[in-house]
Amino acid sequence: MKSVIFLFGIWSFFFCFSAQAAPSSLVGSWQCSASLQKPLFRLTLKSQDQYTSQGDYHTKGVLTAALNGQPVEVKYAVSGDGQWHLSQKTLELKSRHLTFKNISNPEWEAFLNLKQYIPKQASGSFQIKALTQQHLVLNNRRLSQNIECERQ
Repeated sequence: MKSVIFLFGIWSFFFCFSAQAAPSSLVGSWQCSASLQKPLFRLTLKSQDQYTSQGDYHTKGVLTAALNGQPVEVKYAVSGDGQWHLSQKTLELKSRHLTFKNISNPEWEAFLNLKQYIPKQASGSFQIKALTQQHLVLNNRRLSQNIECERQ
């Protein structure tokens, strides 16, 4: 009987440790890329994202906006922060602050009004397709492709 209690205790320890390890495997710095393809335009984001053990995240990167079939691209420096939470296989993000600054072709931005297509905040739910020590794959139903990340 003591051995059954001992095995149950060890199993409980490993089960609890595994359940708590999932959030900590997200903590750290990631190099990420994402894209959104629509009939008229496409957006591509390359970012450096940091997730802290306190549940905060910080992002910094470059968003490229382009009209399909046109050679013009407008690039924006993106920075932001917020809070993150893991719930089973879902990453929940709640944006506190998000900024976009045009770093190329301001005349095209005014002419094409591309800024109307850029999100005002980065809150949302992302399904975790894969999470290892080196690789993170997220999916959001609004994106045409997965968000792919590699640990830095």
